[in-house]
Amino acid sequence: MKKIFTVLFAGLLFSAQVMAVSVWDVCGQFDGNLNIGGDLYPNKSVYLLRGTVDNTVTFVLPDFSYNGGMLGNIVLPNIPISENGQLTLENATLYIKAIKERATITVLNGLEDEGTTYNSIVTASDAMVVLSIAAPSLPEPIFVLFTGKAANNNYALVNGGFEGTWTNNEPAGWHSFGTATGDFVNFVKNNTDQFVPSTQVRPGSNGTQSALLSSKMVLGAKANGNCTNGQINAGSTTADDPAANYNFSDPANTGFNTPFHGRPDSIVFWAKYLPADKNPANEVNKARVSAIITTNARYQDPENPDSVYTDMKIAAAVTNYSATPELGWQRIAVPFAYYPNNLDKKPAYILTTFTTNMLPGGGSSYSTGTINKVNVLDTVYLDDAELIYNNRLTTLTRNESPVGFKDGAFSVDETYCDSCGTYSSQTNGVSTQTFFAFDHAHKCIFIYVIADDYAQSGRYSLYRVDFTDTNIEGTSLDTHEGIEEIFENKSNGAQKVLYNGQLYIRLGDAIYNVSGIRIQ
Repeated sequence: MKKIFTVLFAGLLFSAQVMAVSVWDVCGQFDGNLNIGGDLYPNKSVYLLRGTVDNTVTFVLPDFSYNGGMLGNIVLPNIPISENGQLTLENATLYIKAIKERATITVLNGLEDEGTTYNSIVTASDAMVVLSIAAPSLPEPIFVLFTGKAANNNYALVNGGFEGTWTNNEPAGWHSFGTATGDFVNFVKNNTDQFVPSTQVRPGSNGTQSALLSSKMVLGAKANGNCTNGQINAGSTTADDPAANYNFSDPANTGFNTPFHGRPDSIVFWAKYLPADKNPANEVNKARVSAIITTNARYQDPENPDSVYTDMKIAAAVTNYSATPELGWQRIAVPFAYYPNNLDKKPAYILTTFTTNMLPGGGSSYSTGTINKVNVLDTVYLDDAELIYNNRLTTLTRNESPVGFKDGAFSVDETYCDSCGTYSSQTNGVSTQTFFAFDHAHKCIFIYVIADDYAQSGRYSLYRVDFTDTNIEGTSLDTHEGIEEIFENKSNGAQKVLYNGQLYIRLGDAIYNVSGIRIQ
């Protein structure tokens, strides 16, 4: 046999024994290398999405190129997967506009080349997929080998619910004055009562804890309650000295930074803000949240006026918020604003800060009693913070004309044709990717929309385009935009639900998202 693969990825080969896997286990993003007929293409990604048929996955290879030409996305819906993760798909047909012809793509369950066997097997951590691509213009089939590892999970806030054991009065992923640094640290390191766990949780939460931030009088001045997923620097007795008092993220400061690789659309959290001064007309009484996505560089919040940060900031979500009239819980969503000049840079860290007041040393306070005075200061309860990645279609066009939406699906009043027309779409997400899959059996088009967090959350949106010659009899498609599949966890009665491509957990009458936040 002609030598096909000249580079062997020994570390990614699978042993003969692979533990049983489920579709739920293997779906996600895999990063690795493509070997196309012996030519190596490193740093490529593929996606495995849940199929629309039981025990299947949809394979997506974005931006496939060969012999110097871009052939587009390879999307292979509903590939059967066995209990050990074996993939097999025979003679899938894909029209490739770049060469204006149909290609026959086969997912090989095994290929032997010079004594080495390559198997199309995926697990929760590894993927190896072997493709054979044949087309009339190709003198012989192209063999494609992808080998990769599951993508990292740096797309979410760590412990946004402030749950679990608090060590040194700090929960996993978050820090406050107890682990501060700086010249003034000896004056604040004992202020551990400013950041404590609470059993008051936001309405509908399935967690058992929230975080309680409180301001405090220190040497006669107010010190804001402050928590961050970076580290606090306490360097001055002057609260509003940004050169000395700030929260910071430093790549070299292991344990006090949050690696992050996503491009979310917003940060959402729940807060119950209780200013000491209950006067709603007092504009000073506002708490603050700040989330800054940065490159692989040191960053501080607030920024030092003597330094320049324009090259390292990719996006920012910042807002000051007031208490509700009844001083109750509120859900707060803050969109990220992306800096146009840095859109091509890769996110590396996220610095998130919650404080009891928008101004350093700000807020309200008063004293009660005449002999034993008690200072009443600002407090804020925080719960269920998460990053939101939008992944919905907003428009769909064919040959620059809008495609109508009817009876739960987009529709085209023509005969199905995979080579007729150019489709384009717009979405509501910053990081979305859109993939079209032409389904010849059902004479329709599936549209998959995924965002950066797919590697972690498994969430995506699925749409369908129907044609005048409607789906063949016996199709498993329903008449709605989404396809719902339920997977039961027998141990606690929970059900994993896929609806419109979004994954949820159903427990009794309650519905939770994958972050554990109850949405219904």
